[in-house]
This record gives sequence, structure tokens and C-alpha cells, in this order.
Amino acid sequence: MNKTLEKLPNNIWILAAGLLCVGAGQTIVFITIPPIARDLGLNEVQIGSIFATSAIAWMILSPVWGSLSDSIGRKKIVIVGLLGFAISLVLFSFTISLGQKELLTGSLLFFLLVSARVLNGIFGSATRPSSGGWVADITSIDSRSRAFARLDSGFSMGRILGPALAGLLLLVSYTAPFFFFAAGAFIVIFLVIFQKSPSKTPSAKEVKKLSMLDSRVWPFLVVSAAFGICNASLFQTSSFFFQDVITPSSDNYIALASIGFMLTGLGVLNGQLLIADRLQTSPGSLIKLGVILNCISLAGYAFSSSLVQVYICLFFFGLGNGMLGPGISSSLSLSVGKDYQGAAGGFLGMVIPVGHVASPIISMPLYIVNPIYPYLLGASLMFLCTLFIFTNKRHKWIRDKHYREDRNLEVFENSQ
Repeated sequence: MNKTLEKLPNNIWILAAGLLCVGAGQTIVFITIPPIARDLGLNEVQIGSIFATSAIAWMILSPVWGSLSDSIGRKKIVIVGLLGFAISLVLFSFTISLGQKELLTGSLLFFLLVSARVLNGIFGSATRPSSGGWVADITSIDSRSRAFARLDSGFSMGRILGPALAGLLLLVSYTAPFFFFAAGAFIVIFLVIFQKSPSKTPSAKEVKKLSMLDSRVWPFLVVSAAFGICNASLFQTSSFFFQDVITPSSDNYIALASIGFMLTGLGVLNGQLLIADRLQTSPGSLIKLGVILNCISLAGYAFSSSLVQVYICLFFFGLGNGMLGPGISSSLSLSVGKDYQGAAGGFLGMVIPVGHVASPIISMPLYIVNPIYPYLLGASLMFLCTLFIFTNKRHKWIRDKHYREDRNLEVFENSQ
């Protein structure tokens, strides 16, 4: 570990602010829409499809935006992503408002809500891969994990601040939280416009298109997909777990579960800003420690029987997440080389929503059979990931820091 922290560019925090708005906006939608949509006459299948269509659009378009940021520049795609996100948030809120006033009902209301969320998936998916590519362009390989930790902390902070500010802004009006974070996105766009875009170095040869099945890519996507399934399984079933197992006699189980989610968020920020950033932990160590800690915390969560035990497990689960996220992002960035930073971020953006698509199909039925099964599934996936990262050559290449030997190479080929 270096004794002196290398100063990172300040515009990383501006990009992180953009992800904060995206994270907060997404969280507000997830929290507020289900009960309101039910009051508007939509059933559970329709409500679920509103979110599913957005996730599918996100998965499909994320690698497209990432590749575009490699070819036409990071700044343009960051601005397109934030602009599309802000507009979709306003349209979604406006549609709900018309539904509450009974100016929109039935199939037309449902269609417009789906359309607004699809718009979010199409354009919102551009922000993370282009921002990640930008961060990789302006940081050294030794500071890559610190830089990604700062970038990802924006989204994590949004997931914490979103529900907290929404509770206050909803006292003003239903639309206030949506317009607040949409306005925040417009402010970030204004700041991004005045940032110097990373210079693009013309390649001496035509760059081949990067495949997600490339040996430099897929080992990290496997861990990220498993990571996403664990996250979705935990968060989509935890409120039920509190109600059915931890506090069956309490009427405040939602509030108690919310405290647990806040502790998870606190753990994430500690993993990102303390362990990954301040302590300058290497990318390979972040992945290793993250999957092990997630495995232990999920197993502990499954067999918890008190609030104290659950809260401890949720904090350490968040801590593992806070290490695993920047660990995967920086490892993939170092693995593919400078010509594919946007494409690599796009692939990550594609696999992260896998958990939200798979969880209703896998985790919910498992929960019905036995409430602890979704968490044992997550612990098992993390255990398999632990075995995988210790046997896969590319993960070993990262842990052994061979990218330092290749620091002068434009693309890290034939270094597996």
C-alpha cells in the first residue's frame, strides 16, 4: 500500500454526483410507485412489468452506450444519459399525477408508465459506462480502484439520500422528489459541459470490437452477475423476512427493515471510501475480501433470529458490496486496456440488472418454500465465486498485479 495518496481529479466527484441523482431517482421510484400504482388500479403483474421492461432496456442498451463512448467521446454520452434520465423521471411523475387526477386510466395509463420507464432504461443506462470510461481515462492504474470507489460512492449515497429526502419532499407534493433529483441531474449536466473531455488517442490500427466472452472480460462478469443476484434476492425479500421471521409481532417491520437498509448503505460507503479509497486496497484484494465477506454475512443473515444479528449481517454485507463493486470495475478496466473502457463498463451495466430480472423468478419461489433459502442461495453463489476467483487465471493475473508489468502497453493482450 502506498503511504502517500495520489491526488485524483476533482471531476470524478462531478460524475459521482450524476450517479447520485440516478441512484436516488431509481430508489424513489422503487419505494413510492408500487402502492400508488395499486391505488390507480394496476395489478401486481402490471407493476412488476413496469420495472422489468426498464431493466431489460437497461441491459440491452448499456453495452451500446459504452461502446459509443469509446468512439465518440465520454462527455457526449454522459450528458445524453443524464438528460434522458431527468426527462424520463419528469414524464413518469407527470403521468402518475394525471392518473391520480383520473385524467389517465386503464391501459393508456399503464402504457405511458411503461414508456416512461423504458425511456429511463434506454437513456439512463448511458451514464454509468461512460462515466466509468471517463474515470479510467484520467487515472493511473495504481489509483484505478480508488477512483472507481469514489465514482460508485455517488450511486450508493443516492440510494441512502433518496428515501431520506423523499420522506421530506413528499410532504410538499408527490412530484417534489422526482423534480428535485431531475433538477439535480440538470445541474450536473451544466457542470459536465465545462469539464475538459478526456483526449482520445488515435489508434494505429483498427480496434476490434470487444466481446463479453473475451477471456479478459467474462471472468469479472460472472462474479458481477452473481453479486447482482445476491443483492436483488436480499433486498426484494428482506421486508418479508423482517415481517415473517425477525419481528413477526411488530407492526413497524417496514421501518425496522429500512434501518437495516440504511446500515447496509453505511457499510457500502465504508467499503468504498475507507477500504478501497483511503486504504488504497488493490483491485484483486477488494474482490477477494468482498466475496468472502458477502458469503459469511449472507449465511449469518439466513440464520439470524434477532434484530441485532440481522443488523450486523446487513452492515457487513454492505461492507462486502462496497469492496466488491469497485474491485470488479477497476479489475475489468485494467484487464481490457485503454481502447475498451466504455465497452467494459457497458458490459458491467448489462449484467448488474440480471439480479432484478432473475430474483422474482428464483428468489421469491424459494422464499415461499422456506424464508432462509434465498440467502443460502446467495451465500452459495458467493462461495462458488470464492472458488472461482482463486482458480481463474485472469483473476490471478489481477491479484498478482501483472498489469503493472504491462503499464506501457495500450492493450493488455496475451497476458493471461
